Amino acid sequence: MESEVSFDALERALVELVASGALNSEQSEQIRERYMVELARPEDSIAPALIAVEERSRRSLLGEIGGYVGGAFTLVATLIILGSTWSQLSNIGRIITLLVLTIIFAAVALLLHRGEKSPVRARLVATLFSFAGISAAATAGVASPWQKALVASIVGSIVVDFAYFRNRTSVGHVSLFAFKIFAVTAFLDAVNIFGGAVAALVFAAIAMAWYFFSERGIFHEKMLGFSIASATAFVSAEVAFIGSSEIVGYLLFLGTSVAGYLLYSRNRLWPFLVAAVTASTFGVAQFIITTLGGALGVSIGLLAAGLVLLGASTFILRTRRSAPPQA
Repeated sequence: MESEVSFDALERALVELVASGALNSEQSEQIRERYMVELARPEDSIAPALIAVEERSRRSLLGEIGGYVGGAFTLVATLIILGSTWSQLSNIGRIITLLVLTIIFAAVALLLHRGEKSPVRARLVATLFSFAGISAAATAGVASPWQKALVASIVGSIVVDFAYFRNRTSVGHVSLFAFKIFAVTAFLDAVNIFGGAVAALVFAAIAMAWYFFSERGIFHEKMLGFSIASATAFVSAEVAFIGSSEIVGYLLFLGTSVAGYLLYSRNRLWPFLVAAVTASTFGVAQFIITTLGGALGVSIGLLAAGLVLLGASTFILRTRRSAPPQA
């Protein structure tokens, strides 16, 4: 009975895929034949090689989880120990302790990186290098006699840059972005600029650079890069409002909305759509609330936000309906 239900579901799926053009009749027939062969195969006839692969995959997963937990425990335990003895250590002692922690994380990451290449191992290597970047940044911050945050962010960025371009993963990508934001905010703080038009434009430039690098393949994880670029573009407008630069904030909301809708209409990737809808909704609502003020302004702002969302929904449905079927 179960096999009949499964075959019916398979048949419906194949019919839909052939109708949409994703498969041709010959391909669908090959899938049916292969399915019937596998259905008739006894469970104990599974190849030993497949069992070995599954066992290695299970061990890899356990190793990955162990690496994450072990690295986190090591970092947290070291911070706790340092927290209780920090005041008793000399500056040299603090630097040496943090430097040893950095070397441990980096050495283990490099050792794993030289072994068999796999997605699991690559993610673990990226995580350990991220821990190394954090401890290296802390080491540099303690050692630096001036602008500790700026120096720490630069050193940490160098470590995670090296790690990402040697071992490209989504974990390393996120770590790379986090340290770049850390470095930018530390620099803005060092020159007494945080919030306002200048800081907002810097964040907007980061968003554009991240989109460009992702589009060109410099960052291999395109969807993650587009998501980061879209979120940063939205944040850039909010940074302008924090610094009371409303005009710049409205312009950045407008630019994010227009760019997001144009990019979505071209390639149908959801990060651009989310950025466009969010920026247009918040931008319109913010403008009305700021202009009118009071309860009336809030109510009209909510009404405008709702209308923007309805318009965006109509746009999405129309673009999806007019999109040609994928071959």
